[in-house]
Amino acid sequence: MALITNKKQFVLNIFLLALILIVINIISRSLFFRWDVSQGKVYSLSESSKQIIEKLDDRMTARVYFSADLPGEYVNSRRYLQDILEEYRAYSKGNFHFEFVNPDESEKNKQEAESYRIPPVQLRVIENDKLEIKNVYMGLVLLFQDKREVLPFIQSTDGLEYDLTASIKKILAKDLKKIGLIAGDGIDASVKNVSQFLKQTYMVTNPVLNKPVPGDVNLILMNGVLDSLTLEELFNLDQFLIRGGKLFISQARQEAKVQEGIAESVASNIFSFLEHYGLQINPDIIIDKHCSQIQIQQQQGIFRFTNAIDYPFIPVIRKFNETNPIVAGLDEVRVFFAHEISPAREGIGFEPLLWTSGSSGSIPEGYFPVPGRGENYSLRQGYNIYPVENEQIKKFNRQSAVVAVLRSGRAESFFKDITDFSSREDFLPGTDNAQILLISDNRYFDDKRGGGSPENLAFILNATDVLSGDEELVTIRNRGIRIRPLKQEVMASETARKFWKWLNIILPSALVLVLAIIMSARKKKKRRLLEENYG
Repeated sequence: MALITNKKQFVLNIFLLALILIVINIISRSLFFRWDVSQGKVYSLSESSKQIIEKLDDRMTARVYFSADLPGEYVNSRRYLQDILEEYRAYSKGNFHFEFVNPDESEKNKQEAESYRIPPVQLRVIENDKLEIKNVYMGLVLLFQDKREVLPFIQSTDGLEYDLTASIKKILAKDLKKIGLIAGDGIDASVKNVSQFLKQTYMVTNPVLNKPVPGDVNLILMNGVLDSLTLEELFNLDQFLIRGGKLFISQARQEAKVQEGIAESVASNIFSFLEHYGLQINPDIIIDKHCSQIQIQQQQGIFRFTNAIDYPFIPVIRKFNETNPIVAGLDEVRVFFAHEISPAREGIGFEPLLWTSGSSGSIPEGYFPVPGRGENYSLRQGYNIYPVENEQIKKFNRQSAVVAVLRSGRAESFFKDITDFSSREDFLPGTDNAQILLISDNRYFDDKRGGGSPENLAFILNATDVLSGDEELVTIRNRGIRIRPLKQEVMASETARKFWKWLNIILPSALVLVLAIIMSARKKKKRRLLEENYG
């Protein structure tokens, strides 16, 4: 390595270095390259986003309304947004443009932002040792011809690429696909959350099964039923499947009443309908050692305490069919009071999607005592789902159970041998590709159950995209920094848990200390060289 021996040589080297940097920057203006080594390439555009943005055939503008003086935790969101918009522009062949506007600079900018339905958001910030409330703008609008799509509040970078690409895709679509969402027959459920997310890329309707399903609906998402459907309702559902419609149904064999500690059996003709299509829901409720927690109140003396306890009736699913795009990129989902699903007969397309862990168990239906006042007990028929003092939920003596499955392939109509229906003029007797996705949870689309969890929403939206033949957005949704749990086998023992706990506490500090020692040593070496050369 050549040593700098005089002032003239030092100045010359500095000049050459500056010249090289200027040339590199000039060249880089015409070249676009980003080296992303993160898992899943979360800091660069996915191939799906590139394909969608390349379809732009006219000018699209993103007007970004961001306040300049943002709280510290939101500054990164602005930087990430600008980076990703630059990538959209680079791959758009000159058709995508963006501009940042500070609404705080003028009243005109504020009025413009609010005309696009981008309102100011109140954020709590600490400034000058005081807690203050600030009104800030953090949204954007996409403008294309006479269309617009608005993201009113960009709070974080999580899912930002998906939101942007989905909005661009929606603007470019000539006709949005139409899907049906049914809250469930006899179930008091709200599906507003799922509906809101689906409306980002689809036209959502709420069909009723007492009428034929409209021909432009190609997918139905349906919560479970608690009673039998009429034959006319079942016929309309059957013919929807036979004509090529896809069904994503959430159905269990019981309805859980958590406050009462019991799940009551459901009697419905939907089970014989599903069995005809090759799907059998087994009666026992599946429990899992790897589960979610619930809050319960317990009495200790004169005091009542709220404790979080494991509740095996809500398994945390981390075992997926990695070959199926619906679930291949997921980390975990939750199911509630689910049952094992098995093929009703051989020779059908039966593709499991979700399994419980290897530490599972099951709760059969039967009679069990319900505590009353004093020492009085009464017997109730159903499933014992009491969270405490229930020995049944401590027995994990079986292997993994399938709780979600995709059935596809040849199918005959459920009404093929029923003359009153098969004699109708427009009756369809069979199809070569009936598709049903079944998850054995009665309320999976309910806002208070699966529909209220980000992980479960990802599963629902992935399934919707794949069943609708629209897989472009699935790979984007599955990207990002998500839950990275340690393997269950690793965390099985107390010793392993303590080891990983202390490793996470000590290792970062140790790495910083090692880095400080290395940097200090390099500075000392550099100082020595300078002293030797310049005295």
